[in-house]
Amino acid sequence: MVQAKKQNLKEYLKQIEKITTWFDAQDEIDIEEALEKVKQATKLIKVSKDKLAQVENEFKEIKKTVK
Repeated sequence: MVQAKKQNLKEYLKQIEKITTWFDAQDEIDIEEALEKVKQATKLIKVSKDKLAQVENEFKEIKKTVK
């Protein structure tokens, strides 16, 4: 699950990969467990997108100082 502690993008992506691997490994999927995994992945994807946007903004600010 997405934890309150600060994690980096690489850790988020590893967690998403674990979820996709879990789905790939299932012969029969437990619907309740699958729903929880989807919710978890959705949160991780949102946090990852937010982190990417933050990093992109930081790069833009650095670029402004170089010009």
